[in-house]
Amino acid sequence: MNTPANDRQTADRYRRARGVVIYWIDSQAVCFVSPAKRVPLSMPVAGVLQQLSDWTTASELRDRIAPGSEVAAVAETITLLYTLGLIEREVDDRTAIDAWQSWSPEAAFFHFATKNGTFPEDFRTRDRELVEKAKHHPQPPPTKHVPGPRLRLPAAALPSDLDSVLARRRTWRNFSGLPVPAAALGTVLDHAFGVQRRGRVRDQGPVIVRTSPSGGSRHPIEAYLLAWNVEGLKAGAYHYDSDTRELVDLDRPVASSDIAALLAHQTYFAPAGAAVIMCPVFARTAWRYEHSRAYRAVLIDAGHLGQTFCLAATALGLAPFTTMAFSEEALEKLLGLDGIGECPIYVAGVGMPDPAATDAPGRFPP
Repeated sequence: MNTPANDRQTADRYRRARGVVIYWIDSQAVCFVSPAKRVPLSMPVAGVLQQLSDWTTASELRDRIAPGSEVAAVAETITLLYTLGLIEREVDDRTAIDAWQSWSPEAAFFHFATKNGTFPEDFRTRDRELVEKAKHHPQPPPTKHVPGPRLRLPAAALPSDLDSVLARRRTWRNFSGLPVPAAALGTVLDHAFGVQRRGRVRDQGPVIVRTSPSGGSRHPIEAYLLAWNVEGLKAGAYHYDSDTRELVDLDRPVASSDIAALLAHQTYFAPAGAAVIMCPVFARTAWRYEHSRAYRAVLIDAGHLGQTFCLAATALGLAPFTTMAFSEEALEKLLGLDGIGECPIYVAGVGMPDPAATDAPGRFPP
């Protein structure tokens, strides 16, 4: 963000940045403003922000907070607040962040404030911590039992192939290192992310149908493929065009040695072959649902797609995995995304299974 020129400060109009959230960490008030900026806040500054709900010039602000003082002094305050991102200037381009306006502050705060988690370099660190935690704070029961009369519904037989796929679906962390067949990967992508049908809502516009449901048929999620061990496919990053079912080469190199750094030091995924980065175009859902609750639908959409991806991969003899542990900023940089209008929220991938790990495919490799 550029600092406004001095000769324009008194003429330009400013207002409080939308989506600002104020909260406390211990005794320190903190101002969070999307996308992802935290600023220590004093109560006098909060008072100034309160006066900037509408577009306001420096002289108008002076009249509100310090009548009779020099406009130049107020202009300095405006410069500081603008540099910190707490206020916005009327003439600035806010196209990207405006897409979040109808979901602010609730969904925007959650989305941007939870980006770029901290992950230990040794993935076993957290596991060791949990072993110690379990000694004095056992985990909650994995199932719930409610008292009362019980009955069991009759069971209808599933088609044998579906029954087998559901029973075999596991998250894999052990891979043989063999390349993933391109045809199998293509089939998984087409069945999970490809457009199955097109339709139109009268007087609203076109909609698409995939094999997974989506709130309001918005289907906000775009799929980006990182391929590093796929038979016949150049290693690199691709966009999956769900309409044409084609891969678009983004001309960005990817190697197995990059995967651990991108996926929170989970080194066991490097011997796999490909990963799909699911990135919502938030404006698609926000167009129809102008309330922050709709952000939940976007997250649920990703879960639907992840399970479809894993079931299709399992049916084809591949070893699927999913993870929420990754660096958003690193993936955004790799894929050329702005991280505001479109951002990674889920990763699903495949490799070839290690035959020796069939009984415990998700066990951490030695």
